[in-house]
Amino acid sequence: MIEQFINENFMEPMCHYYTTPGTIVYGIMLMVTAWVTYKLLRKLKIKIDKRFFFALLPFIIYGGWTRALRDHMMGIYQSNFFCSPPIYFVIFFVTWAAILLGLLLEKKLKIPYERTVATVGLLMLAYNATLTQINNYDGFFIIIGLVSVWSIIFFTISHFKPKWLSSINAGILVSHLLDASSTFTALTYFGYYEQHVLPSFLIDIFGPWIMFPLKISVVWTVLYIIDQSKEDKFFKNLLKIIILVLGLSLGLRDFLTVAMLSY
Repeated sequence: MIEQFINENFMEPMCHYYTTPGTIVYGIMLMVTAWVTYKLLRKLKIKIDKRFFFALLPFIIYGGWTRALRDHMMGIYQSNFFCSPPIYFVIFFVTWAAILLGLLLEKKLKIPYERTVATVGLLMLAYNATLTQINNYDGFFIIIGLVSVWSIIFFTISHFKPKWLSSINAGILVSHLLDASSTFTALTYFGYYEQHVLPSFLIDIFGPWIMFPLKISVVWTVLYIIDQSKEDKFFKNLLKIIILVLGLSLGLRDFLTVAMLSY
């Protein structure tokens, strides 16, 4: 019975869709991973600042980009290690390997760790670029247009009402609206389906447009709660990076999956 439960909720859906038990378990695993990351960063005395963010950014982009390439079975990415959710563990360990290498070179050769980390990430992105070909320009420009409109709206709010929405929070929110715009476009015009449990449930009731108010209300509220909390700045910044990862990686995956679609 246990074996059947595991097969039905974890093994069979892998790389195709999510189940409710799977979503709960993966959510718990995300929280554990965040806690482990927090402890490691504290122990290694790594500050979560602009240096850390820009070193990490190529890996965030790489995760979403690689998922899109795996959807199209491109290059080395045909293995199930690169589908969801295994890819998130692959990226986690690769990123930490780059960070530890960077810290070692910083200690031995006085090379700032973020340069090593960013270089590794950029080399991985360069490989992905050799595999990527945009075929669906209709989908490409629809998504770019939607994200551009949302960017103008929220960065304007940030400019005039920074207490409502800081520029950092606006950027995180727009990353999630890239995900919403990509999902809306994929489902409305190109026959895709939503893999995740809650969005799929809401889309079945209201339609793909529900992704926009869902993302705006949830992400903006969570960011506001983080800003108002009494936790230390280190922990707040880590939470914001995790929220950015969830939006940007999924958004890039969906965007590039649609953009690389061949008719």
